[in-house]
Amino acid sequence: MNPFVTFFVGASILMMLLVYVGTAVHTTKRRVGTLLIILTAFSAIYTIEAMKLQLGIDLQGGSEFIVQLSPGKKDDGTPKAVTSNDVQQAIDILQRRLSPGGEKDLTLQPEGSDRIVIQMPGITEEEIKEVRKTIQTVAHLEFRRVHPDSQAKLEQIKARGGLKEPGWVEMFYKPTTAKDGSIINRSELVRDSADIEGKYVSSAFRTYDAEGNKVSLQFDSTGAKLFDELAAAHFEKQMAIIVDDQIQSAPVLREKQFGGRAVISGGSGKGFTQQEADTLATLLSNPLQNPMKILSESSVSSAYGQSSIDQGKWIGVAALLITTCFMLFIYRLAGIVAIVGLVINIAILFGAMALFGFTLTMPGIAGVVLTIGMAVDANVLIYERLREEMEAGKTFSAALEAAYEKAFSAIADSNITTLISALILFLISGGLVKGFAVTLMIGLISSMIGALIVTRVIFMWVVDKNILKKIHTTKIIPDKVFDILSSAPKFIIASLVVTAISFGTLAYKWDASFGIDFRGGSRVDVTLVKGKNITDDEFAAVFKGLKQEDGKTDLGTYYPQRKSDATGATNISIRCDEKSGTVIQNAVNSHWKSDTVLGTSIATVGSVIGDELAKQSFWAMLAALIAIFLYLLMRYEFAFAVGAIVALFHDVLMVPGLCVLFGQELSIIHVGALLTIAGYSINDTIVVFDRIRETIQKGTGGSMRNMMNEAICKTLSRTLLTGPTALAPMVVLLFLGNPAMLEFAMPITIGVLLGTYSSIFIASPLVLWYAKRTGTSLKHQVLDAQLEQIKADQAIAAAAIAGGKK
Repeated sequence: MNPFVTFFVGASILMMLLVYVGTAVHTTKRRVGTLLIILTAFSAIYTIEAMKLQLGIDLQGGSEFIVQLSPGKKDDGTPKAVTSNDVQQAIDILQRRLSPGGEKDLTLQPEGSDRIVIQMPGITEEEIKEVRKTIQTVAHLEFRRVHPDSQAKLEQIKARGGLKEPGWVEMFYKPTTAKDGSIINRSELVRDSADIEGKYVSSAFRTYDAEGNKVSLQFDSTGAKLFDELAAAHFEKQMAIIVDDQIQSAPVLREKQFGGRAVISGGSGKGFTQQEADTLATLLSNPLQNPMKILSESSVSSAYGQSSIDQGKWIGVAALLITTCFMLFIYRLAGIVAIVGLVINIAILFGAMALFGFTLTMPGIAGVVLTIGMAVDANVLIYERLREEMEAGKTFSAALEAAYEKAFSAIADSNITTLISALILFLISGGLVKGFAVTLMIGLISSMIGALIVTRVIFMWVVDKNILKKIHTTKIIPDKVFDILSSAPKFIIASLVVTAISFGTLAYKWDASFGIDFRGGSRVDVTLVKGKNITDDEFAAVFKGLKQEDGKTDLGTYYPQRKSDATGATNISIRCDEKSGTVIQNAVNSHWKSDTVLGTSIATVGSVIGDELAKQSFWAMLAALIAIFLYLLMRYEFAFAVGAIVALFHDVLMVPGLCVLFGQELSIIHVGALLTIAGYSINDTIVVFDRIRETIQKGTGGSMRNMMNEAICKTLSRTLLTGPTALAPMVVLLFLGNPAMLEFAMPITIGVLLGTYSSIFIASPLVLWYAKRTGTSLKHQVLDAQLEQIKADQAIAAAAIAGGKK
């Protein structure tokens, strides 16, 4: 897109928004609001078409690696700390090695002080293997002299029972395969320390002449001097080129002076193939002073990614249809208005992601589905207020104004608290979960636009044109005050029992409760063609005798888990040891062809990453709870903040144990789900508390218990309506999503149920209990806060009038 057009459209939308919010003229607000909606919707759709959504590697296939640079060595052999320059050098080297011609879509970025994140979307399974191999072989380059009588000395060492030759050490070439299929392991006796470090090589490239493929290399000024001194002293002797303690070549020094240039024609009289020459040239031209270790890996085949996209489409459509049917059943014509707002909300969400280059991931699809449910929540809150205002005798127009005005506070507070959780998730997470956080944040903002602007402007038109004079709703809760607070002790006891079960499950399973994200390991996901199946016995037969990546350790224990997705195909998740994942994935891809296995993906996490993620998750949850509590303290009285935060702990602490009880393993995705639950739980609680304060401010009389019961019952209908709207999309994910989506769906489904329950039966009783226990007069605190707000508003109005006179 043209940046000037983008700027002009963005500035126009911002200007219209300011006019819409600032004007009090009804006709102007309606017209400007209409133009704002049309321009925003069309620009979002055009942006999606023009810029396209960027798909994550879990949707388009590819690999993501997190690698760590180990400390290098100084000239005296002591460890050398990893610096930012080392990380940047490693990024440059990996860029050239993984994509020599710059033809591959490759992203490398530093993470922390000694790590690099490598993302390569759209590459094939064979290319993934090569990338993994390249990363693991990128290490230390050095030159060492070969003993003049290398082979004879090695025979003597063998005869002496392995007694070493002082100052020399045996090193091996890369194993080769003979014509008869046997493995040949050749070695040389070389110096036990480097004669020249690889850091002095400035460039290297493959050449070809009558003798075949060769590698030409250029040293820098220091390296040229050192190499010439070495060549003069060891003329007609072999020099070993060693990468990662493996001999790449051992050519004979044919000149005494090379002048900074040398040609490698292949060791022991054997020439290079083109690929061998290219590989060696790449290694020589990009020496690393810091060995690398793969800490985690996530690889997805393109077929598996396409399957996830197809599932995402079905799930999104199903969630939208269920939500539409629900809104039409409850609110009739007004439900259509809410759905129009929801559709525009989704268009804005995808348009913003395309415009700012955010990547859509599989968890991001779950975030879109969750947004559908949460976006309707604001409409339900407005519509329930609208019904109450009309029952109080107001005209449809007046009731609309009152409904939007009174609902705004609860909508804003609940969305801000959810945004706090999403922002913290975005800051602490990485990879795929960050995609969920981005989608959720944009979805929350776009849902507020859809509920507060789109639906309101539509209602302005239907009211002004006399298209709709009142709304008809299906009432599911009678207008009656129930003594809910009197039953609070029973509900609290029930909560304590469920909490004990949750904690007991975690304590009993403990290590088995945590997935590979926290304790390290691998998970291979296999999507089968519809109608196909692979039994555990078939897996056992194929995996029998396999070894881990080191070729020595047994494969170990693995656990296949099955689930059907939206297309009717079976997804199998195989959990195994960290070093067994790639072996299992390769075995599956080799044994079962495309008529059985649609695609595979692998996620591997090292124990170091697992420990760090566990700590990050703990601090993220703690930071989110503290931030939400501080926000509630600013907006509500202390008793309300205490009740809300205890109810929030109630919901968040129960979910992990219940998920484990239902057969899940806790992962970083669950942390994202818990932070989302925190936002949703507070959302529900705020709506109830907002009505309690409003009831107190109206001064309807009676005891605090009676006023709180009245307020809770007035929000009961809304609470029981928003629960299903948020749950419906999650239930779709629960039954139709693939394993990654299921990891989101189950904790959020449990969390929504708990959040709905705790906002009524836990948070409010705790507020009343705390007030009585401390002797706090909630009525006085609320009324005093209202009086202070009135005074503040009057002061602002007076200042505005005074400024106008000047």
